[in-house]
Amino acid sequence: SKRQRATRSTQDAAVQPRRSFYHPDLIIIHNNMVTLKNTTTTLALLVSSAATVGAFTTPRTSFSPTIISAPVLQLQPIAQRTCVSTPLQLLKDDMTTAEAKPLLKAVENPADIDNGKNDLIAPTIYALYTAALIYIIYQLRDAIVAPTLGSFALSFVTGALIWDNLIISIGSFFFKDIDTNPKKYQILKWLSYPRFTFHAVGVPLQCITVAEMGKFAGVGFLQSDIVQIGIMVAAVALAIADRVKFAKSPGIEQTIWDKPPFGALERDLVKFGYVEPDFAYVIPAIILALSNLLVGIAALKAGTDPEVAKWMIFAGLSALIGNALPGNINTFSGNLGEAGMQFGLLEAARIVYGGM
Repeated sequence: SKRQRATRSTQDAAVQPRRSFYHPDLIIIHNNMVTLKNTTTTLALLVSSAATVGAFTTPRTSFSPTIISAPVLQLQPIAQRTCVSTPLQLLKDDMTTAEAKPLLKAVENPADIDNGKNDLIAPTIYALYTAALIYIIYQLRDAIVAPTLGSFALSFVTGALIWDNLIISIGSFFFKDIDTNPKKYQILKWLSYPRFTFHAVGVPLQCITVAEMGKFAGVGFLQSDIVQIGIMVAAVALAIADRVKFAKSPGIEQTIWDKPPFGALERDLVKFGYVEPDFAYVIPAIILALSNLLVGIAALKAGTDPEVAKWMIFAGLSALIGNALPGNINTFSGNLGEAGMQFGLLEAARIVYGGM
């Protein structure tokens, strides 16, 4: 019927796409503009949502006004250290972990955190240690009249400590950019190898010095030549074993200050350390410090030469206390304690090797 044909025509028209009188290129442009508009709207909603979330999740801190005023910036990936250097320079020791965590996540290298102190202070301290040790070795030259294996070990260790403190000082003064300068990195690394080798070899040998001083000061068991030879052999064996262990290790690498407090002075030091620190590396230093202290006490009881005994006790206590202080203080006090030990042995050497 006519009514059925009209109904069918209406349905067919609904199914078939409407014929357009516009040019096909214009239709494509129109569709792209609609898509762009929808995308822009979606991005605007996302940014608005991120800004709202950032406003409530950003930790309050008076040290980082940039983060508070523009929380959306935290969404941007940080590819360069310069992006985070300004707020991180304002980190303080009294910041809580919750306050510091969001800022630390933005740090590519924890060593980049500025402690807020003058960069010259830390290396200057090591330069002063170097100067003090140079004075000690210069005085040893005049103090040692009768050279022995013990006096040689004393001079050798003092020279090793001079190199140790000198390289740390020079590295912190002139090698600040080793992160971005591979040539400087390699130079400082090769200069640092003798720091560990001379120190590790010399420290056990200085036990021979302690034994000779103890013999001079009247310590009973050190009067035996067999004991003296045994100490020499043990010292050499310990030095060799230490270097064999190091040769099998991954070596040394630049020290990264990722554990000390944000305001720690040691963050301004540029130096190398063991890739795999091991307690075995510090055993010779502990043995030497305790030997000085115990032999000094025994010499004081013997009463033959109380002056030598007192300086040996001073040497032992200096090394033990300097290396026992906690935290970031130990970085500086440990080397100061070693310089104090060498000074105490210098004063003892004036008597022992000047009058043997």
